[in-house]
Amino acid sequence: MTDNNALVVLLEAPSTGPAGFTKTEFQNPRDLSGHFSSTRKQHDRRRIYIMEGLATKYISIIGGHFFMDPSFFQRQERTCVWSNDFTPTSDALPHPSLLNPDEYFYLQYCELRQFNKAIENKPYFCNRTRRHVGMTPARHKEDSTTGILRRKVSWWCKKTGNGGWDVVILCDPQLRKLHTTVKEYDSVSKTFKDIDESELQNTPFQDGYVDFIPPASPDVAAAKQPIPHTSMLRDLIHYFTDHSELFNHNEWSDPITSAFFVKKIVAAHYLQLVDYIKAMLPSLELRLTTAWVEEQEQWKSLQTISRRCGNYRDDIEDTLLSLGYPLETVNSGTGVGWKDCEKDFQYIYFRLKILKERADTLMQSMTGLASIAGNRQNLEEAKRVKRLNLLALLFVPLAYTSSLFSMQDMYAPGNGSFWVYWVCAVSVVVLTLIITWVLDSALDEAAQWDIPFRNLLKRNGRKDYGLLSQKRRNTGFYKES
Repeated sequence: MTDNNALVVLLEAPSTGPAGFTKTEFQNPRDLSGHFSSTRKQHDRRRIYIMEGLATKYISIIGGHFFMDPSFFQRQERTCVWSNDFTPTSDALPHPSLLNPDEYFYLQYCELRQFNKAIENKPYFCNRTRRHVGMTPARHKEDSTTGILRRKVSWWCKKTGNGGWDVVILCDPQLRKLHTTVKEYDSVSKTFKDIDESELQNTPFQDGYVDFIPPASPDVAAAKQPIPHTSMLRDLIHYFTDHSELFNHNEWSDPITSAFFVKKIVAAHYLQLVDYIKAMLPSLELRLTTAWVEEQEQWKSLQTISRRCGNYRDDIEDTLLSLGYPLETVNSGTGVGWKDCEKDFQYIYFRLKILKERADTLMQSMTGLASIAGNRQNLEEAKRVKRLNLLALLFVPLAYTSSLFSMQDMYAPGNGSFWVYWVCAVSVVVLTLIITWVLDSALDEAAQWDIPFRNLLKRNGRKDYGLLSQKRRNTGFYKES
């Protein structure tokens, strides 16, 4: 948290007449303090204060004016549930009985960002917020990398009387720089090298999430500005200033209406993330069915997807609990139309559960393939050992015959009886090969007499072959054929 590195934007509208918000930006704490000093706490205006980033001076001014709980800002700053470093508050949810989504809530979500360079797949962090940026490997023949940026947004409201209310929204600034050293993948040398941070740019993945506003008439759509997709702050300003007429006067009388766009943007980011994971899993399935290559990288990718789906599912559970929505399967029937945020989050929760199960199933399949590949490798090694044993088998009779004759006197090389050595050695080699062939043909892998040897006896005209006619059972007992 910095001293004054933040931006506060005020969106203000009257409590009577058509909804239309005007924008005022406070570039420094002095201007914000002057605004509050000339503003009564009890008023009939509808005001939304959106603060991008956390700064101590802005927090003291806003929190002091509205007499807010300091934990509201601390939870927005918190980046992990548990840490060795001292932190004044935990990121875990409070008691469910204390949650009041009509007055405040906290939402965690993820934003997909597209980097212009294929950088090393390792944990990164935002240089300003210290939030985690999970990288995914670049696809084949691509020089870009997709990053999954952890985000958080907080909402708080207070009614002032006479139809007025105040709303405070805390959101994260956009990712500008990574905290750790960045390495770029060099396709020529196939290694990673350090790059200048100024060369690394990131943009919204596939131009950002899909708009959740229902299609308007051509004339109305032409007069509207496109979604900026630059940050949560700018997107909220866009929806409040350009689409506030979607809610009538009675709906704007309740400050909870101002939380609608916050929920919808978070749900839109999650839906884009779900579609991204849905596209990653079939590509891994295809690689498993076509060829068994780079199994270690595929295993790491599946393990990462499974772990992230579990984390995202837990975040959605916390979101449903924070917003007071039940953990139920999404209802495919008619609801309240496009304003139904509950159905959106329940669908996201349902899809993440399915993707988690699908990734786990793929990991089990990959484990079976890895076992098959390992067995094949062991079999090839056994065949190579067998070849070496056969090669050694040729030299054993030669060495044995040589030691038997001691290779002296008349049997020594160059003497008259040296040919006896070769006759005996070759005979022993042939006899050894015949015995080896017979044993290899007549014995199975469990060193038991096999059927082909019995058939060999039949072909020789023998009908009484005693114990050899007995077949070995799986139980270990013998039975007459």
